[in-house]
Amino acid sequence: MTKLPYDPAEGKKFWEQIRNLPGFPGNETMPIKHMLFESNAILRTTEILLSVGAEQKHPLVVVMDETQMARNGTDLKPDYIDRLVSEGWQVQPCWLRPDESGQVHTDMPHIEVVQRSLSAGCAVLSIGSGVVTDITKHGSFLFQQQTGGKIPFVVFQTANSVSAFTSNMSPTFVDGVKRTLDSRYPDALICDLETLRDAPMEMTVGGVGDMLAVFVSFPDWLLAHHLGMDETYSELAKMLVGPLADLLLDHAEGIRAGRLESVALLAKVIALGGLAMSLSHATTPMSGFEHVMSHVLDLQAEMEHVPLAVHGSQVALASMAGAEMYRRFLSDFEPDSVHPDSCYPSADSMKALIDRRFAQVDPSGRAGAECWADYSQKLEKWQAHRPEFESALMGWDALRAQLEAETCPPETIRRILQAVGAPTRWSDLNPPVAEKKAYFAFMNASLMRKRLTLGDLLIFTHWDRDSIWQKTWKDCA
Repeated sequence: MTKLPYDPAEGKKFWEQIRNLPGFPGNETMPIKHMLFESNAILRTTEILLSVGAEQKHPLVVVMDETQMARNGTDLKPDYIDRLVSEGWQVQPCWLRPDESGQVHTDMPHIEVVQRSLSAGCAVLSIGSGVVTDITKHGSFLFQQQTGGKIPFVVFQTANSVSAFTSNMSPTFVDGVKRTLDSRYPDALICDLETLRDAPMEMTVGGVGDMLAVFVSFPDWLLAHHLGMDETYSELAKMLVGPLADLLLDHAEGIRAGRLESVALLAKVIALGGLAMSLSHATTPMSGFEHVMSHVLDLQAEMEHVPLAVHGSQVALASMAGAEMYRRFLSDFEPDSVHPDSCYPSADSMKALIDRRFAQVDPSGRAGAECWADYSQKLEKWQAHRPEFESALMGWDALRAQLEAETCPPETIRRILQAVGAPTRWSDLNPPVAEKKAYFAFMNASLMRKRLTLGDLLIFTHWDRDSIWQKTWKDCA
């Protein structure tokens, strides 16, 4: 069995080991004091709360949504709350209600519900998966900004679904467009293996899918760095995550069967993914073209007030599209055929394109305006760093070899998804994604954010993206 190079369950030893990795921020020490990945970790909640400064004389705000969850055949949330009350906590439930789509989303109205529920001296416990965690962390962050005091915050993770649990950022809908907001770390993470084992399998395989983003996000980050578009690049994230494909394939059967050893391994991999972003001070290591494509799909669903598909499974399919892009580009790109003067569109033409494209989704123009606000920064930087682009063209053979080492064929991603029983086709998602919506997301993902990905380079160099999409759709319809 392939082993993790760094185990987040090892506490101080873990932090001491990774502090020596290149790119580890000098101002970080041990931002998350405890990360438990244990059978019956739920029984240590009081111990963990007290260790991070929670006091039983003050309210314990417990943030939850209305989703029913099981653990060992019992109803998790009422049992958990009863246990906390019996152990002396003044539990103050904070319920997150679904919107008209029937789901709870990370948006400012939900974040403000949490913020308003907090008071001086309280502590916070979130019981939920990624959305509940992101809402809670950002509500706590805003309360701290408002009052100037830090409150103890513990995450009880209920599914191996996304890398939000150890992240100090919060992806939040702003005018329907997902934006990543600076937020805060939890003080502790509790991964109770029985709870994670009993989570719906679609959430678990979503967690696998979310991690597969690295086969697109890592080369995207490296590409942006070589083109002068991202000076934050380091090897830290790659070293933390380790040999991801081997880890997931080795444990695929165990993940599918709910064996606690494999459940713990996946939880640790997901925790490392969140830390990779937080310690890099950007979501870039785990979020490239594939996540922006997923965000455009989310935007379409938000505007139509329909449920979102499981985030990680959607990201996995977008990662297959991104991997196909890399395969085609690395195989066929000929730098001698590029005319640099044609690779720098005007701001007016790109603003008009963004307004026109996103008006198809949001006729009010708010989504288009939010996208342009971010994209315009990328376009300005792209124009300012033309020398780096021309240098990359001259040294293409060396850069191509580096990018090839970071990505993988889409077949590898498919193999991992099949091994854990995850969706491998857009029609397998819940709800299914029609080709029209997936195509729109693929073609317009690069117009949403200031972060440069391969998708941008294909636009700037006038590539035939339609043929790439046709191959992708044929494989994943």
